[in-house]
Amino acid sequence: MAYKNPKDPKILKKRAEADFAYMNTERGFVMACVARKFKPSIEKYGGHRAHKSMDKKEFWRLYMNHIIIMKEKFTNSDGRLCRYCEKPFTFITKMGVRGKGQNVNRSTQNHTNFSIDRYDTGITYQSDNIIFCCFGCNDRKHNSNPDDWKNFIRVGKELQNRTKDNHEG
Repeated sequence: MAYKNPKDPKILKKRAEADFAYMNTERGFVMACVARKFKPSIEKYGGHRAHKSMDKKEFWRLYMNHIIIMKEKFTNSDGRLCRYCEKPFTFITKMGVRGKGQNVNRSTQNHTNFSIDRYDTGITYQSDNIIFCCFGCNDRKHNSNPDDWKNFIRVGKELQNRTKDNHEG
């Protein structure tokens, strides 16, 4: 068999197409999200690494448990639902160029795509702090934490009470 030049544009295109096809499958998309939590460079760009007690198999096990929980909650679904908004996930990627790195712009991300969230942003990715959700919900939640949510709810109730008092008075 003849040697194939790995830099040959035809070879690169075939590899990119194969990567793209795999990345648009559930398994490919989810495992790429999980793999990013273990990259040494993740902290350099403001991300968070998985806790040392976690491995890729544990992430996958937690995801499978998430599917079971959501199937029990929504019996007519396949369980691949956002934990927050309860809408179905998508697994859609853009065609990239193999070996050139990823240039992901958050504003162009598909908001229904699968994402992995930390329930409490003060804690890293560990089994009791991982939520599987859509990118849109994860992006909206961003850097807030449970204490922030309590404050948001408290202020909302105060506003509702003030509005109610103004209409009654």
